[in-house]
Amino acid sequence: MIGKQKKGRGFRGLLDYVEQDSDDTLIGGNMFGQNARELAKEFKISRQLNPEVERAVYHVSLSAAPDDCIDKELWKEIAQKYLDKMGFDCNQYAIYRHSNTDNDHIHIVASRIRLDTGKVVHDGWDYLRSEKVLREIEKDYDLFQVKSREKQQKAPSTGQIKRIEREQFEYDNGLRQTPPEKPIKEKLQQAINKATLDNPTLPLMIARLQIKGIEVRAGFTRNGKSKGISYCIDEQAFSGTNLGAAYTFNGLQKHLGVDYQEERDSESIKKLISNPNLALEIFKRHQQQQEELKRQKQKSKGFER
Repeated sequence: MIGKQKKGRGFRGLLDYVEQDSDDTLIGGNMFGQNARELAKEFKISRQLNPEVERAVYHVSLSAAPDDCIDKELWKEIAQKYLDKMGFDCNQYAIYRHSNTDNDHIHIVASRIRLDTGKVVHDGWDYLRSEKVLREIEKDYDLFQVKSREKQQKAPSTGQIKRIEREQFEYDNGLRQTPPEKPIKEKLQQAINKATLDNPTLPLMIARLQIKGIEVRAGFTRNGKSKGISYCIDEQAFSGTNLGAAYTFNGLQKHLGVDYQEERDSESIKKLISNPNLALEIFKRHQQQQEELKRQKQKSKGFER
C-alpha cells in the first residue's frame, strides 16, 4: 500500500477534486455532509476552534497494490486505523474511494485541528510514521508488502526524537509558546518529497527547491555523467547520501520517480545551478504547460459531449 500526504488551506477545492467523477464515492467518515458543499461547510466547525491555523487541511491518498482485493468496508477500517495511528483520533474526516481505474485507492480529507483541544495534530516525522503505519496495516490485513521508503530515508537520531517529544509535551501543556521545530534534515527530506510528488523532470524539481530557498548542487563529468547531488538550506549542507538513498542522484529516479534524461536535462541543470534566478522562469513555464494541457482536455471533453 502506498500513501501520500499533503497539507493545504482550502477544504472546498480538495473536496470538489475528489468528487469530480461520478464513479467516485463518499464511503465513510464521521461527518453528516453528503457532498463537497455540505462537508466544506461542516469543516468550519474545527476551523473555528483555531482560526490562526493556515493549513488546516490534511489530505491522504492510500493506494492498494494490484493484487489486493479491498472492499468498501475494509477500506473504511483501514482509513480509520491509519488516522488513529497518525494521531487523528478526534478530528473531522471524510473518505472517498476512487475505484474506476486499475488503481483502487481512497482519499481521506481531514481537519488537522482536534475537536477536543482545538490544537493541531503533531506532524513531526509524519512521512516516516506513515510508512511505519502502512507496513503494519499490510501485515494486519495480509496485504501485499510494499518496500518502505523508510529504508531509503535516513531516520532521525535518538537525541532529535527525544528533543521533539520533550518540546511537544511542553507545547501541549502550555509550557512552550510555539510547537517544536523540525530538524533541518527532515525539512529537506519533506521539501524534496513534496517537490517530487508528480514525478517531475530533474530540472523542474531543482527549480521548485530553489524557489523554496534550498540550494542544490550537482556535479557532472565531461561526458555528462552525474558525480552526485547535495542540498543546502540555512547554511547547512547535506549530501544526497546523508539524507538517505532516495535523495541521491540515482535514488531520486529510482525511488521518487524523478524523470532525468541526460541529453535533455544536463545543460538545463548546469544553468540552473550556476544561475538560480532561472528557477522561476522554469517553474512558470511548467505552470503554463499544465494550464494549456488542462484547456485542451476541457476542450476535448466539450467535443465529446
